[in-house]
Amino acid sequence: MRRVSEDLPSWLDGGSEHGSARRESEGPEREDGPVEWARRGLETASGAAGPGRGRGHRPARPRGRGPARRRRTVTLGVLGLAAAAGLIAILRAAAGGGHSHAPAAPGMDGAAGGLPAALYSPAQPPPAWSGPLPYPVLIADQGHHRLVEVSPAKKVLWQYPAASGTAAGGTASSGPASSGPASGGAAPAGSVSFAPDGRSVIATGPNQSVIERIDFYSRTVLWHFGRAGRAGGGATLLQNPTAGYLLPDGDTIVADVSNCRELTVDPAGRIAAAWGRPQSGYCQTDTAHGLFGYPNGDQPQPNGDILMTFGSGDRIALLSPQGAVLWDKPAPTLYGAVASDAQMASGGDVLVTGQGRPGVVVLWNPQTGAIVWQYHVTSGSGALNDPTMAVPLPGGNVLVVDGGNNRVVVIDPKTNALVWSYTGTTTGGGLRSPAGAALDEWRNWQAAGKG
Repeated sequence: MRRVSEDLPSWLDGGSEHGSARRESEGPEREDGPVEWARRGLETASGAAGPGRGRGHRPARPRGRGPARRRRTVTLGVLGLAAAAGLIAILRAAAGGGHSHAPAAPGMDGAAGGLPAALYSPAQPPPAWSGPLPYPVLIADQGHHRLVEVSPAKKVLWQYPAASGTAAGGTASSGPASSGPASGGAAPAGSVSFAPDGRSVIATGPNQSVIERIDFYSRTVLWHFGRAGRAGGGATLLQNPTAGYLLPDGDTIVADVSNCRELTVDPAGRIAAAWGRPQSGYCQTDTAHGLFGYPNGDQPQPNGDILMTFGSGDRIALLSPQGAVLWDKPAPTLYGAVASDAQMASGGDVLVTGQGRPGVVVLWNPQTGAIVWQYHVTSGSGALNDPTMAVPLPGGNVLVVDGGNNRVVVIDPKTNALVWSYTGTTTGGGLRSPAGAALDEWRNWQAAGKG
């Protein structure tokens, strides 16, 4: 999404039925190489041919009745660039602006705290690890209100907020202290993505109703939008935000789920563009008429297009930077689960996650409707439970955030086997309802000796 020239909708200046803008008089603001996919049939790893909805199945949102139930977990990551690696050079992002809680961290060259410098990009990543997971993964650990990065060897490399006794660089020392989250002490961890230069991250907090930009090296909050603990709509508030990304021009996009709108926010904290007309009751999806039903994915593409996912109606759409609908399709069969955070893969295929119990991951061609590959295991240790996103990895494997099982896993599509799994560590704490993930392709952790 980019800034639009026409006037913003009038409902932005005074709120809508989804919430009212808070006036300043009410109080101060609280401050890769290409993915290689093996094409295969429709069989699942378990051999099951049908959906097999279990007795204890809990849908992530109601279908067509009453107000939407808040999703247990929401997702995200900035993996559109990783999925389309090699197509563009990463541009440096503009500095954050009006809602900053701390000055920009000086240097950010990796010297502070000994973290490796951000010198690479998804287009030209550092040397890969051997094994099923090629790069460290940054996880939004929603239940513990933290962001944690782990290596393919399952070593904790970085955490936000910093663990007790840990300096900004990630090691126990007398280094600079990190600032607290803008969300009032509970870090936003509903989704996470890296900035285009890898030196900061964007995190959304659906429960805190905020989106933050956090400097990776100092862990200071550079910018935030929304009011901590105050859900709403209008020009200053969010309700259940997810899937935030910093764009190369310095603007930030975010899916404002329960307000049924997609926003572009500029560095000064102003809404520069808004898609999705206000709706009453249960939101419907009809992109041709400007209706966005519970958007829960908005992956930016290298050319500026945005791949949108809508929980209402289980629809996937590709929109131009100006909001024109390039295509809008019903998601492939998800066996009763809810479409969540679709990601673009190679060749125009789309990786769609079905959030449900059991969950499903489908690689699908939106133009032909063909299912290229799917993972739908209905029982046993391989069954997914409320997964929120799946990410195509360099080399062909698939990373899945399996929130209901408190884990992040890697699936080999050639065998449908789980070939890597992370549930946490004894010292670092186990994951609880992880909701999003992003690959760290900017730092050579192996050369830094921290892998």
